[in-house]
Amino acid sequence: MVGASSQALKCDDGNMHWEANFTAGLNTDGYQFDLGIAYFPLQYLGIKTQLGSAGEIVPVEYWGDDEYDSRLDYAARFKSTSSLVVRSPKLINWKNQGGGFYLFAEPGIILSPGASGSHRAEWVSWDLKTGINLQVDRLIFFIGYGISDYSLYSGCRHDYRSPSDHGKFMTHSGFIGGAYKF
Repeated sequence: MVGASSQALKCDDGNMHWEANFTAGLNTDGYQFDLGIAYFPLQYLGIKTQLGSAGEIVPVEYWGDDEYDSRLDYAARFKSTSSLVVRSPKLINWKNQGGGFYLFAEPGIILSPGASGSHRAEWVSWDLKTGINLQVDRLIFFIGYGISDYSLYSGCRHDYRSPSDHGKFMTHSGFIGGAYKF
């Protein structure tokens, strides 16, 4: 009975093609969170779309202060990421747990309106995430590194204390996350 129900979850080719995922990380500008879904028409190649946000980390000394205080004008941005997902064949087979380790790369595009308090912000940026994941049955756990030209501070701030132009620079990030196959 257990074998029959397990087979019912898989598609005709024996693979589950859909994954729901959550990612959290720290980057050059602060924090980032993403929720997404991926579709894998082929075992090692898929497409992914994610919605999330990135923002500054509020210093500990400002925790609990009035959020309308002018000192607490921290930036946060909504972002949407679309990417191609490429996975390696299984690198390490963890037979007794029914799992394995895989490398992955996700080149993509980030679409994001500017942060509050800025103007002439960049709306389109490139993104590359790489890492390793552990897949055990329908669960996936991953850790990785990302690089992008996406910046929380692209554009110019409206206040007089900020430089007039931040220019282009690379944003580096470290992230962890999980996914569920269905």
